[in-house]
Amino acid sequence: MKRCLDLARRLSEEVSRAARGCDCSLLSGGVDTTFVVASLRDRRGLTAFTVDLGGADAGYAVEAAERLGVGIHLVVRPSADKLLEAVRWVVATLRTVDPVEVAADAVHYLSLSAARRWGCSCVLSGDGGDELFAGYTFLLSMSPGEVRRWVEEMARGDAWLPTVAIGERLGVRVEAPLYSPAAREIALEAPVECLVGRGHGKLMLRLYLDSIGLGRLAWRPKAAVTEGSGSLRALSSIASRVRLLPPGELEKRLGFRPPSRLHHALMSMIVESGVEPPPKGDGLQCPVCGRPLKRGYCRFCGAYVSGGRLSMHLGEEA
Repeated sequence: MKRCLDLARRLSEEVSRAARGCDCSLLSGGVDTTFVVASLRDRRGLTAFTVDLGGADAGYAVEAAERLGVGIHLVVRPSADKLLEAVRWVVATLRTVDPVEVAADAVHYLSLSAARRWGCSCVLSGDGGDELFAGYTFLLSMSPGEVRRWVEEMARGDAWLPTVAIGERLGVRVEAPLYSPAAREIALEAPVECLVGRGHGKLMLRLYLDSIGLGRLAWRPKAAVTEGSGSLRALSSIASRVRLLPPGELEKRLGFRPPSRLHHALMSMIVESGVEPPPKGDGLQCPVCGRPLKRGYCRFCGAYVSGGRLSMHLGEEA
């Protein structure tokens, strides 16, 4: 494991270098943002933001902020009205009705909106950590060769970085040091056993956090932002406040019927917003909504096609 820890220390140095000039950071309580904040040299001058919608991540974030000596840690607990406002913004601006994407991006919108109000000149995010360092749970069942090919594909430099995209639209500068060119080089250099091992992804990042005394955070279970923040459950709870359009009208306007209760609410939102949905693709099309697939995933409806099999997360109250 020495080589893995050495690579993680190199990555930490690169993160610190890429983060120069940033006075704020997201701190979800997950491995990625904790690693980013832990890599900074001046944490006393940092303001960190956490969105708490009832999930377990906020507790980890508070612990990380305290253990790392973060100067100011702000925990955002939005009202139902503010969450609904965030959801409407995501649906209309990012043009997606995927419940998981919307729930995750609503968290990013809330945290970056708070950072904008605070006056942050630059906000750090953990975007790219799961992609480059094999953080997704499904990668644990893949062969070493498949994991290597995944990382090589992600390292091409065209991964979707949600907080960067949302920051651009909000006028907030967001830096993702875990997806910098130097980070991509380290990911390509890292042996697969430094990425996946001990029943975890992002092994080298976890080893680093453990080495600096953050063992409980290092070995916490992987949780998607929608689960850890509680945003998907919160989205389900506010869906009843949305005026639902008839499924037939949605099918006529968007080209497919709502596959779940949450899809029904989000599809109603995008139609009522007056925003044109993404056009249907000419190449590989989503079998559910007809929009383009990228690496088997449809960003509009959330369908995923792999090995000829279709899957779709319908939300907690589908």
